Amino acid sequence: MYRASVALLIITCLRGVSLAGPVATESSSHDRDGAVTSPWIDQAPALALEGGDAEEQVTDHRLATGLTLASVYAGFSAWAYVAWYRNHPEKEMHDFGRDGWFGVKTYAGGADKLGHAWATMVLARSGTALLRHGGWDRTKSAIVSAILSEGLFFAVEVKDYYYYEFSPGDFTFNTLGALTAIALDLSPRLDELVDFRVQYLPSRQYRNNLLDADSPCAKRQPGQPSCSRWNIAEDYSGETYLLAFHLRGIHALRDSKYGLWSQFVDLSVGFQSRNYKPPPTLDPAIERTQTLYLGVSLNAQGLIDYLGSPKSKLRKVLHGVTEVITPPLTVPLIGVERGTEMPNSGGA
Repeated sequence: MYRASVALLIITCLRGVSLAGPVATESSSHDRDGAVTSPWIDQAPALALEGGDAEEQVTDHRLATGLTLASVYAGFSAWAYVAWYRNHPEKEMHDFGRDGWFGVKTYAGGADKLGHAWATMVLARSGTALLRHGGWDRTKSAIVSAILSEGLFFAVEVKDYYYYEFSPGDFTFNTLGALTAIALDLSPRLDELVDFRVQYLPSRQYRNNLLDADSPCAKRQPGQPSCSRWNIAEDYSGETYLLAFHLRGIHALRDSKYGLWSQFVDLSVGFQSRNYKPPPTLDPAIERTQTLYLGVSLNAQGLIDYLGSPKSKLRKVLHGVTEVITPPLTVPLIGVERGTEMPNSGGA
């Protein structure tokens, strides 16, 4: 019933553009090899080259992609239930906005807020890419997908109100993530210049919770507060959020005689919190730190584009993945750090 409801919602939202084809005036790709600048924007659908009746193929693809997107939302909802709500007791007293924003004594040190923005953006952009692949109009696909992503995470906040708390900060950053998705999806030039991505390496505490049979997570009894054993999304101690500026987006530099290196280097503003969540049960008094820095990052997306064949589907997939997830290969140049030894204040 849930999947059917989500599918009906998506198809209803997109019905008004069911006869719209690709926009003829869309800007050309900035990729010199002929691949799209971003896999999230399919700027040159090749449906007409597949033979047969083009309109019939477009209609079939649109129905399939709408149903696929509904399945994605249903799957995410199922994972969220397992990770956040299963066996977790409802609270008798409901909280509103006590988790804070980026305070040093907040439960995740502020990384949760960037995590909400990133997750909303990725879900929205993935939905746009899927709908565009099926032949939906770019602008309406981006707007509808962003609304769906925002709506899903708003529903999560409402459910959190009964199990954890409703967070205005989370809701705000969900909205910022949805707006970022629209901006990047509708502006190829902006998409060429910047990325918002996460750099991830599982933290020691998360590995302990996941693999150690004697960890507190493994021994948690039903009815006790949720644990992060399967909740990789809240392994904030292993995540660093980066706003990356692509040097290859400066065409004069990229196309210069010695500009090849610019395809592989980004200037990045990074933020990370450490030892907030998962809670460091091995040493609860360990210092929790927040770090904001300017650094140099590997542009894995540029490396994929350089090594891969322009016609390779694998290249396009890896291009998309490395646009939002990057290996931990950033060198901080300058930054500031603050910390506290106060114990965790809880949170959701």
